[in-house]
Amino acid sequence: MLSHLIELRNRLLRYVVILGIAFALCFWQADLIFAWLSGPLRDALGEKPTMVFIAPHEAFFTYLRLSMFAAFFLTFPWLLAETWGFVVPGLYAHERKIFTPLLILGALLFYGGGAFAYFAVFPFAFKFFFAFASEYIAAMPSLKESLSLFMRMLFAFGLAFEFPLLLLLLLHFEIVSREQLARNRGYVILGVFVIAAILTPPDVVTQFMLALPMLLLFEGSLLLHRIYSGH
Repeated sequence: MLSHLIELRNRLLRYVVILGIAFALCFWQADLIFAWLSGPLRDALGEKPTMVFIAPHEAFFTYLRLSMFAAFFLTFPWLLAETWGFVVPGLYAHERKIFTPLLILGALLFYGGGAFAYFAVFPFAFKFFFAFASEYIAAMPSLKESLSLFMRMLFAFGLAFEFPLLLLLLLHFEIVSREQLARNRGYVILGVFVIAAILTPPDVVTQFMLALPMLLLFEGSLLLHRIYSGH
């Protein structure tokens, strides 16, 4: 028991050190990271895209939050690897064979969700919302609020794209069957829209843009399991 606690401590310390190094590097390049992250928003603003901050310290603390978020986002695979390294000695050979590809799939899905948010959702959503600006209404995005939105959306889509991983685990361990999920598709759809409403800002556009890929991933997971179980 003591040896397990020591190993857990060592793995946590290793990750904290890696996270700290990543944070320092991200803070060093915080301006560049924010410029890239805010690209879709600035493109939607059109000519002379600028963001404002009100409090004197707002930009500094915004960059701190951005650096920590970017550091976690970049080191997420390392965290998964350390978690896997701690858990794997207690697994049987056939369990390792199952969980190793699922671990890789989990990291790919997380980054895939973030990429989908950045390249597909951000451009469409920002152009849609900024279209309501007029001669009397000017868009002046806040630095703090914009960053909060970026981080929330990237994390929400990264987390939501782990949905197939959860489904495949439930199906593999026969907690639910493919037939049960197919029969109760209506409840799944309702649950997906509830999750989308919780994870995204309170607007129908982003909720729908999160719910739709989750439903496609749900159907894809059922199809993948049917093909895999058929062999």
